[in-house]
Amino acid sequence: MNYLLIITAAALLVGFIIGWAKGLIGILTGILSWVIILGVMYVATPAIEKAYAKGPVYEKMYNTVSDHVSNGLVTNENKAIDKLNEQIEADNNSDTVDTTTETPAETENKKADIELGDAQSMKDFLAGISIDLPSEVTRIVSRAVDDTTNAAAELVSNITADSENKISSANDTIVSTVSTPIATLMVRGLALLTAFLLALIITRVIALIGQALGDAPVIGGISRFFGGVWGIIVVLVIVWLFMDFVTCFSITPNGQKLLSQINSSSFLDTLYINNPLSFLIEK
Repeated sequence: MNYLLIITAAALLVGFIIGWAKGLIGILTGILSWVIILGVMYVATPAIEKAYAKGPVYEKMYNTVSDHVSNGLVTNENKAIDKLNEQIEADNNSDTVDTTTETPAETENKKADIELGDAQSMKDFLAGISIDLPSEVTRIVSRAVDDTTNAAAELVSNITADSENKISSANDTIVSTVSTPIATLMVRGLALLTAFLLALIITRVIALIGQALGDAPVIGGISRFFGGVWGIIVVLVIVWLFMDFVTCFSITPNGQKLLSQINSSSFLDTLYINNPLSFLIEK
């Protein structure tokens, strides 16, 4: 059962009912409130993000992400090393000696061609170490890739018996390349949330003023209808902001669960793909 879809549908219905009850005054107050919310978030988020980046918040996010990426790399490498050792043991125990030799060209052709600067290649590489991220995040991460990162990724993807002493350095390069933009994205998500809460406090004051004005007689049915439409719009904005937060924290276990529920519903997936507020995190 897709609980996220049920919650979204219920929220849209509640938003319409609340908007219907508020009427025209609710529309005007809501428009002003959300202009202020988005404005405060757009202006204040960079300053809050900069403050978080200089403190322990970024360090905690980076350590969390780097541990997750490191564990994925080590798990993947251990499987490759175990397979390599099994092959070596099988060759040692074999009664027949295979005299067939491979040319350097044939050996090279067996290596994985790594180009993590491409968003899809980055997505596939991370999926190979059990880290499934949305395309928007892998697009951001792929921008941080350079030749050193590609060489490191090729090394850990083509483990051989004589490359063990190089793996640690390669892992450090990959962890740094992947973790830095993801940790930055998580800090940006936290800054967005902080700015959002700050904006809510400001708009709450405006809402109280609007509520006082709303005690006067209103236009009636037309006012209530447009109030209901505005209620739906407000809920959609909240849903799109929530999807931004899910994108920022998609590497976490809860983020993966929420992303899975979004992808499993055509309605939620359409909202996710056509999110007009994704510009808040795409910088």
